[in-house]
Amino acid sequence: MRLLKSQRSTVLGAISSLLVLGTSLSGYAEQLSQNTRSMASQTLSSFPINDCYAQLDAIVALAAAEPDDNGYLEQRLASLESRCPGLPQFAHNRGVLAAKSQRWNEAIEHFNRSLNLDARASLTHRHLQQIFEYRAAQAYALALNTPNSAQPPQLVLQRSTDQNANASLTLTEQSRLKNISTLEYEMYAWWQALQDSNELDDYYVQDFPTEAIGLGTQDLGTHPWADMQREIAFTQNDAVVVLSDPQQKRTLLLLRLVATRWKIYQETAL
Repeated sequence: MRLLKSQRSTVLGAISSLLVLGTSLSGYAEQLSQNTRSMASQTLSSFPINDCYAQLDAIVALAAAEPDDNGYLEQRLASLESRCPGLPQFAHNRGVLAAKSQRWNEAIEHFNRSLNLDARASLTHRHLQQIFEYRAAQAYALALNTPNSAQPPQLVLQRSTDQNANASLTLTEQSRLKNISTLEYEMYAWWQALQDSNELDDYYVQDFPTEAIGLGTQDLGTHPWADMQREIAFTQNDAVVVLSDPQQKRTLLLLRLVATRWKIYQETAL
C-alpha cells in the first residue's frame, strides 16, 4: 500500500516520536496528536541530535516500505540535512536515492559530501567504488559496441547506528581494489578529462605539481580510448600503467591508492 504525501508526513512524525521517546503503543494516539499540532509551527532551526537520529531512522523505515516515486523522501532528506549538520548519513542516503534513479553524477556528489564529514565510512567508499565499476562496464560496452551485462549496484541506506567508527579500509579492501577493471575505469575517466581539460587535478595526488599535469601525455594525441593500448601491473603498494597510442608513442604512469581512488603520482613520456 502506498501512502499519500500528507500521510507520509504523519507516519514519519509518528515513527520519529516513538523512536525518540520510546513511547508505548498505548501513548501512540497522544503523541501523534501532539506531533500533528507542532508541525505547523516548526521552523528551519537545527534539530536536537536525538531528533535528527529519529527522523533519519523514520525515513529509512519508510523507504524500505515503498518506492520514492514522487521524490518525497529525497526532499525530506535534503531538508533534514540542512537542519542536522555534521551527520554524514543524510548525504549518504541522498546518494543512494540518486543512484537508484541512475543519476550517477549526483550520487557521487552526495557520497563525496558524506565522506567529507566522515572519511572512514567504508560503506560509502564501497558504494562509490560500485558506481565507478558499473559505469566502467557501461563505457566499455559502448566503446566496443557489445551488450552491457552489468547490473546497477545495489546500495544500502544508512541508519543512525551506522556511525562508521574504526571503519578505515582494511588490507582486504585494498587488495580488492587492486584489479584491472577498477584501474581501467580511473584511466578511462582520466583520459576523457585529459581530452576535455576538465578537472584534471582530481586524478592526481594532492602534491602533484599543477604545471606538470598532462605533460607526460602531450605526444599521445587525441585518440579514442579504445585505440589506446594499456599494459597494467601492480606492485605491493602501487599500480604501473604504460599507455601506447597507434603510432607507438608511450607514456608511463605510476599510481597509488588514495582512499578508494587510484591517483597518478608520476607521469613520464617514454
